[in-house]
Amino acid sequence: MNHSAFQRASSAYGSAKQTLPPHKVVEALQDRALQLCMSAERHARDGQFDRFHADIVHAIKIYTGLQVVMTNTVGGAAGKALSQLYAAFILALGRAAGGRDVPSRVRRIQERLALHRRLWAKAPKAE
Repeated sequence: MNHSAFQRASSAYGSAKQTLPPHKVVEALQDRALQLCMSAERHARDGQFDRFHADIVHAIKIYTGLQVVMTNTVGGAAGKALSQLYAAFILALGRAAGGRDVPSRVRRIQERLALHRRLWAKAPKAE
């Protein structure tokens, strides 16, 4: 990731955490990525691959930003582990259009993202 992308991600995270606790910022971003995956699945099913692509790219940007923040702002073992998880999500989203039955591929990715989101909501919060 280039330096300006890191600056944008860090700036967005920093701005958002001024009004929300950091874990709520991450939850909101995860929720938006899930919405984009649902939309991408619908667009793929309808054969609207330009819209599908736009939704997937936007979700990838969200997880890329989260990955940068976890690596460079949160740090430590937890930040590294989350960064690696988000990298796996980015790869899965990027590969969503490959192969047959794109809507079901996106659905499987969406289920993984949703599971992580549910687990995130249950995790103890550091304040």
